[in-house]
Amino acid sequence: MVVHFIDSVVFQDSVGTERMRKVFDESAMFQRWLDVERAIALAAGDLGMIPKAAAARIADCAHVEKIDLETVKAHGKVTTHSLMGLLKEFRRAINHEDARYVHWGATTQDIIDTGMMLMIRDGVDIIEDQLREVLRNGRPLLAKHRDTMMVGRTHGGHALPITFGLKAAIWLDELVRQLQRWQGARERILVVNIIGAVGSFASWGRSGFDLQKRAADILGLGTPLSPWAASRDRTAEAMTLCALTAGTASRVAKEIYNLSKTEVRELEEPFTLGKVGSSTMPHKRNPVRTEWAIVLDRIIRANAGVALEAMGVENERDASHWKAEWVVVPETFVMLSGSLNHVAGTLGGLRVNAERMARNADMLKGLLLSERAMFVVAEKLPLPEAHEAVYQASVRAYDNDTPLLDELMAEGAVAGVCDRQKIAEALDPRRYLGLSGEVADRIGAEIDAILA
Repeated sequence: MVVHFIDSVVFQDSVGTERMRKVFDESAMFQRWLDVERAIALAAGDLGMIPKAAAARIADCAHVEKIDLETVKAHGKVTTHSLMGLLKEFRRAINHEDARYVHWGATTQDIIDTGMMLMIRDGVDIIEDQLREVLRNGRPLLAKHRDTMMVGRTHGGHALPITFGLKAAIWLDELVRQLQRWQGARERILVVNIIGAVGSFASWGRSGFDLQKRAADILGLGTPLSPWAASRDRTAEAMTLCALTAGTASRVAKEIYNLSKTEVRELEEPFTLGKVGSSTMPHKRNPVRTEWAIVLDRIIRANAGVALEAMGVENERDASHWKAEWVVVPETFVMLSGSLNHVAGTLGGLRVNAERMARNADMLKGLLLSERAMFVVAEKLPLPEAHEAVYQASVRAYDNDTPLLDELMAEGAVAGVCDRQKIAEALDPRRYLGLSGEVADRIGAEIDAILA
């Protein structure tokens, strides 16, 4: 029986990706726990804490395929313990007296925390790959639409002209920063937590630091300076980075969603024959991918809040906070992967309606260039007077749905000193794009360097 959309055969790819699900599925989780047990055994063998032959035998048997998960489940019902069932089954699978050396000196949270870090590491690899895919899919937009004029909007309304290349460049530059944040956080987040019962390493004597370092090297993780069983900032940072990345993905998706509305129709999600928007309205082309990215962002941000709440651990260990991570970390990484998959697919086949963009830029009959008109008038009048004259003309043009040019030339102060043709040229949106193209070029070069 399946309850969560993440595991639904029908809907799982709407909210995640197969690659990320494999990182966090139950078998993978237990394998990561066994990987930690293997690393601790090998490290203890190297340091002479347990026989080297026993360490080798433990390592050889540390494969989830040797474990009967139903038996682990049955043990858990009796012991109510998170790890004891797996340890008992692992020792049974070893089937040798060397099994007594399994879990030598370790505590449960050592195994689960470090196993979680192994999964987070694999998850970060995927997120970084997906961010590069989004950049790769979006990069052509910067070149193709470097000079494609469109309306720039502020406070929900027409402001000044920009290019679509500029808009896409801003999206992609934000995604570049998210990639850089993940890269910069790796060393800080991805460390083992092999510390013993209360973080004193007492069970391993004076060799505790050495064992931790050797195990970390085997696992390919870093070594922390202090125990972090009670310090959940690393997990909280990972969840916060997920929320930041999902926020950017959602912002891009929301822009595409809004610009695809019937009244605007400047952008459209990829469409192929057979894609159905509605079960009752055959004409509909619903923005399904961008909707999902927006939905997933809400859940991911909420989960980040749970991870931040989980930082309030008491004393040296507190499962009432810690266990919340077991729920939100896998869900969040899977959903972020799903969100980025939707954004990558959308940008890869995004339909850009340049003709509609140009038509919308003329919708206000010149008002879009009121700033430019003001500067032209300011060549003849003081700037405050120029602003007031253009303001009054703009009010009339807006209220009467008349061309701004006509209303400006009806202003005696303007008509007496300004040339109509010069103002008409100033009201051409294609002549007032500033450095939009140059910004697109800069971000394109940045992305090329990242993808090289």
